[in-house]
Amino acid sequence: MVPRQVTPFAKPQYTAAMSSRTPGPVRIDGGHGADGTWVRPMPMPGSGVMSSVFSTIHLGEEGVTVIDPGWPGPREEEFLGPLDDFLRERGRRLDQITDVIVTHMHPDHVGAASVLLKATGARYAAGAVEWASAEAGRDGTGSRQWRPLPEMIGAPAGALDSVMAVFSRPPALPSFVPKRTPDVLLNDGDLLADYGLPEELGLRAVITPGHTPGHMTLAADDAGFYIAADMILPEIQPGIGLGISDVDGNPVVDYLGSLQRISEFDDYLVIPGHGYVFTGLATRRRETAEHVLGRAREVSDILGWNPEISIWRLAGQLTWSGGWEEMKSSPLLFSALRQTMMYRELVLRGDAAGGDAVTRWEQSFDLDS
Repeated sequence: MVPRQVTPFAKPQYTAAMSSRTPGPVRIDGGHGADGTWVRPMPMPGSGVMSSVFSTIHLGEEGVTVIDPGWPGPREEEFLGPLDDFLRERGRRLDQITDVIVTHMHPDHVGAASVLLKATGARYAAGAVEWASAEAGRDGTGSRQWRPLPEMIGAPAGALDSVMAVFSRPPALPSFVPKRTPDVLLNDGDLLADYGLPEELGLRAVITPGHTPGHMTLAADDAGFYIAADMILPEIQPGIGLGISDVDGNPVVDYLGSLQRISEFDDYLVIPGHGYVFTGLATRRRETAEHVLGRAREVSDILGWNPEISIWRLAGQLTWSGGWEEMKSSPLLFSALRQTMMYRELVLRGDAAGGDAVTRWEQSFDLDS
């Protein structure tokens, strides 16, 4: 039976997350003794549910697998020591880590991977599309479709000086991404066991673009849990179009497609990247779609009044949590302008039949009823 509401899996974890405290580890499936799959929250800069990030750790017969090592901290020992303590409390050691898997190239998920790989010599796995986008960022070959250049968006002189500084930097791989190429590159539908990763995990790669170009989630079909990472979160909305570089396509459209795609996991236990483990994915998918399409409808209404409005003026008429005046001086301005461009393109492109794309998406999520 598919749960009809978002329900925390472990109340202490929920209470801690909502109070800006780092929750304790939670085991989500069975095993002998301390074996099995654990969700280990790790502290990171932030507040509320964003004060910690989840690392999923499987203690198995074939070794230890770490999925999303997490935020590294300022010194190596601040990351490795607590992880080793966690493992030793469960009869394992740091040198028994055989595999490190990364869902996407954001510092709170991949940041500690370099330290962990160096300390353990573990195998390193990531999504093929996500790694390709990281390489494109390093080489400067990513898509330029969503670059908010002044001449493209109608910004006043000097308004984008802080944004333009981003483009003046030489292409490079961000320091938080391991310099080595992953040993295993996964594509949608790949069974991790086919690539030599522990068979007992029973994980299947599910690529969910939108948050980043190749964001990867993992489904444990036999065990009934779904490692969603930042594809969907129980309390807040994940950002869209936040990759190291862009690939062809519209990240907002990609994200809506991913929201539909993951409906096959509506009755699974969901492990997000932040917040708390929960059931009720169907409800949360609908809530998230409503949020995204609410923004799309806002853009559509403005374009219906003035289809020739510039990106800058369009962004100025949208709703922002701190208001547009605050946004104009915010480090988030770059992302805000990019997302305005993406939503505008979604609205103006229409659907395959030449109709209203926003209405079609609303109907696909039953938001028009």
